[in-house]
Amino acid sequence: MLSVRKFMARFPDEKTCRDYLFNVRWPRGFICTKCGKNKFSHIKTRYLFECSNCKTQTSITSGTVMHRTKLLLRYWLLTFYWVASGERCSARKLSKTLKLQYRTALRLLHSVRHAMLRADQNYTSAFWMPAKPNDHLLLKKARLGLLQRAESFIRKYYRHTSKFSRTIYFSEYWFRNNNPHPSETSLDKLIKGGISTIYTRNEYRIQFGS
Repeated sequence: MLSVRKFMARFPDEKTCRDYLFNVRWPRGFICTKCGKNKFSHIKTRYLFECSNCKTQTSITSGTVMHRTKLLLRYWLLTFYWVASGERCSARKLSKTLKLQYRTALRLLHSVRHAMLRADQNYTSAFWMPAKPNDHLLLKKARLGLLQRAESFIRKYYRHTSKFSRTIYFSEYWFRNNNPHPSETSLDKLIKGGISTIYTRNEYRIQFGS
């Protein structure tokens, strides 16, 4: 995995960040989230992409965990790197490093934890959800074991968390448990989770029928 200096050297300014995230979100080129067409015009003054067919305007971060962010994209990428490196990244450390207010840093970290959920989302990953009546006994035991280990993880590293934010800490446990750290693969996976949307899986299906 690249050092933090080498990683951030790849993103000297916001334009570089936008170009990078564009290619991660739309690896085969822009696709309109509404109609699935790929012709667009670039509104450079507002960093928007307008579909030439239906006139829907989309930003790189719309619908993602970075939706309507006012933070620099370099801050987001640094946080993705920090979390994927395996080092414990607290809101206090992040606020001090980026010179942000504590609550802003906390919201940023919570958003990255949501990206962890999107990066590794499947039925088992939501192990904290109530079991279904027809679930096999072994599956129920496995989910219970995951829940207990996740609770231990939270107590060890975060001590006390609110019940409203508990699921995103479960998401962090799941991601860290299933992805080696530090790893380029983990970082790429986390960034893809951060730039993905509810439309991601459907955008290219609409366009290419696959």
